Amino acid sequence: MPFSEWDEARRLFAAWPDTTAVNNGGGAVGRLVDALTDLPNGESGWRDIVALTRQILLSARVRGNETPLTVPSDSLLPTEAQWWEGGCQAQLISPGRLAVTAQFWSPRVPAGWAASAAEHDMKEVALGPESSLRRRLDGTPGDPFWSEALGYERYYSIGQRQAARSVVLAPAGSTTIVCLPTGHGKTPVALAPILLGQKLGGTSIVVVPTVVLALDMERRTRELLRGRGVEAPSGHYAYIGALAEESKRQLREDVANGRQTVLFTSPEAIASGLQKALDTAAENGYLRYFVIDEAHLVEQWGNDFRPTFQTLANQHRNWLRRAPAGREPRTVAMSATLTAQQVETLENLFGQAGATQVVWASQLRSEPSYYIDTFPDEQSRRSAVVEALTRLPRPAILYLTRVEDARRWAEELYDSGLRRVAHVTGESTPEQRGAAMEGWAGRTSGEPVPTRFDIIVGTSAFGLGIDLDDVRTVVHACVPETVDRYYQEVGRGGRDGNPSLAYMAVVPGDFFLAESLNKNVILRAETAWGRWSALFQNRLGEVEGTYQLDLDMVPPRMTIGYAKNRAWNTKALNLMSRAHMIEVTAPKVPVRREDESDAAWEARLALYYEHLPSRVDVRLLDGQTNDPAYFERKIDDTRTGIINSQQDSLDQLRKAIHSDRCIADVLAQYYLLPVERGVLRTSAVCRGCPHCRQHLEPLEAGRFYRIAAQPHPTLAYWPTSASAPLSGFLGSNASFLSVWWEAESPEHRLLGQLVEQLVRRGVHVIGGPGAAPLLTAIQRDVSPEPLILDADEELLQDDRWPLLWVLEDSDTSLSTAERDRIDSGALTYLLHADHLIHPDKPMSRLIDIHSSNITIETALRSL
Repeated sequence: MPFSEWDEARRLFAAWPDTTAVNNGGGAVGRLVDALTDLPNGESGWRDIVALTRQILLSARVRGNETPLTVPSDSLLPTEAQWWEGGCQAQLISPGRLAVTAQFWSPRVPAGWAASAAEHDMKEVALGPESSLRRRLDGTPGDPFWSEALGYERYYSIGQRQAARSVVLAPAGSTTIVCLPTGHGKTPVALAPILLGQKLGGTSIVVVPTVVLALDMERRTRELLRGRGVEAPSGHYAYIGALAEESKRQLREDVANGRQTVLFTSPEAIASGLQKALDTAAENGYLRYFVIDEAHLVEQWGNDFRPTFQTLANQHRNWLRRAPAGREPRTVAMSATLTAQQVETLENLFGQAGATQVVWASQLRSEPSYYIDTFPDEQSRRSAVVEALTRLPRPAILYLTRVEDARRWAEELYDSGLRRVAHVTGESTPEQRGAAMEGWAGRTSGEPVPTRFDIIVGTSAFGLGIDLDDVRTVVHACVPETVDRYYQEVGRGGRDGNPSLAYMAVVPGDFFLAESLNKNVILRAETAWGRWSALFQNRLGEVEGTYQLDLDMVPPRMTIGYAKNRAWNTKALNLMSRAHMIEVTAPKVPVRREDESDAAWEARLALYYEHLPSRVDVRLLDGQTNDPAYFERKIDDTRTGIINSQQDSLDQLRKAIHSDRCIADVLAQYYLLPVERGVLRTSAVCRGCPHCRQHLEPLEAGRFYRIAAQPHPTLAYWPTSASAPLSGFLGSNASFLSVWWEAESPEHRLLGQLVEQLVRRGVHVIGGPGAAPLLTAIQRDVSPEPLILDADEELLQDDRWPLLWVLEDSDTSLSTAERDRIDSGALTYLLHADHLIHPDKPMSRLIDIHSSNITIETALRSL
């Protein structure tokens, strides 16, 4: 608690140099204990001590405790001048003793309203979990499948519920694209259906962009499964480069045989070390789910930086083709933010016609407030950033664009007296990344360890999906090349829902660097034509207008990309697909000829699977595809659209930097999705930004400049061609079946058995006053079939779903909502006692008039 932190800090300084006299309870005081412990060996500096002490003082001050901390004068501790330089006020009160206090500070803002708003903002950050602006979600009761799979009794939000229901109901071979805000729990949405079916075996693969994220996911999954008495054969849930070769071998074997419930890995590992194991798993029907976490990177990084994000699409098609009918892997692509272009890319690469749905619960983060300052040169920016990292709360991240800048900044911060600093870039080794995360978070494999770092200096390669939830400050000493990158990095702060700070310090040269990086290397039209013409001219065959191509074909006189030829050819086809010139699928599995011997058939089938990774089937969608001039115009138009989108993204960020618009308006406009019936929007939230502080009056406590209701997305609808159970008892014009028992008779005990049988046959939505007591035991018995409880009657009003509605033994009449349902024409199974009154005939029982009725015993016998 805040007051105890101040008291612990008082006792800590009183006991100095004995830092073991105080219990390290974590938080800012825990970091202060670690920093003081490391002072003698030089692993912490004077600014680290000042910064953490200041943080504790302000946390106490905002709660009414303005008492100074008494700090000894010591050669290792900050001097009186250093306390003042670091943002604290120090006074000598007796020989060898200083009284230290602190005042609130913010990055530069205009005087007047903006200054008072900034001070109020800093106080909200210091209040942390007691802030009136803390993220508060409207949780809802968990469905039976949710509780059974994860042990969670509630959903974080309506958005999480809708996403989880959509994913768990998705049929084999389908693709679900989920946009769910940070803090609403994307990971459980993917894990719930995976773990629900674990007792049947099978493997699910989760693609993550960084080793740090893979290891963090592994830690969280191991803790979850251990609590449920489950363990992977190898003990591992992450396939990474640093893993021992024997562990990798066992993981590949477990994946191929469906013994590895879930595995977190990179796209590069899927395309190389895991390829054969995954192909085998798919062929045997063991590959259950293919999940792409941080799915916006498929478009953002896949164009050039890491093309494997997009070349995975070909492997994905192979899995769908190899899998037995009805056991194709379900695909889930998840991100907290998605642009229209990113959704289109995911649909083109990983979607299937008629089997792709989007669940859109997009909302801006409510935690960060934004500060942006411009400087004439690098030296003045350096001074401002060092000041900010000393005076703003920790843990913190400093983002740069280039690797060399990250290294230089880490060295400069160290020289300034900030020594609890590590840097992480795309060139960091797994060991370096792991050590940085461990020292920053203060834990390893779930166990607490002393913190060694309060600040991470990183490039965009650091931070995706990190699970350090109490990051308070994110600083940019650069201009990111897109508003998307900026927002993703700002989102590393405040994951615990408490207010956080985002500070950007800009110099003129930043825009030139952002412009140059923004022009991603998309294949030029002439390069794409060279690739396509070689592929097409050397096609392997044609069947009914579909051409089979060899992805290993090398264009004549073309040495560009020779070492990665297949990836370049795939990029060309992906670009053509985005231009709607072709449709790409995996080759069809061959059919055995009547007169073919066993040996010949097995050899031909083995050859098919051997070549499958390098083969694609292509159907021309545009009759002018092979006209060189037309081809280049179409590709140029597509390239221009991609590049213009990226340029527009930078332009929008430039407007926010110049305070021309509210940052929330910029972001909400950027993250919207045009659909057939209009536009899916992103809810705008602004806790404070330069534009709003300058142009709007100060807000009362507990208010946002921009706020919107929590997203309530539409549930994805997955139509089925399977016949409804008990449909033979429905009359020709009836849409609901009455299944009844004699009131207060033993037949009522058969209700659970009937519900179980209907769920096994595809009726997954259940509701009504008599439903809840049945469900826990039933879900355990019917897994992996999901059971969804319509607790708020939302699905009662959704006529897209077959619904099982259970009344209590004592119910004699229907509510208005229940009457509307049976009148809607939607398939409904109404389970009730025999004395239920007909809704339109108050003097008659329902079963005496409604002809589509059967007893509960008859229903069970027929099933």
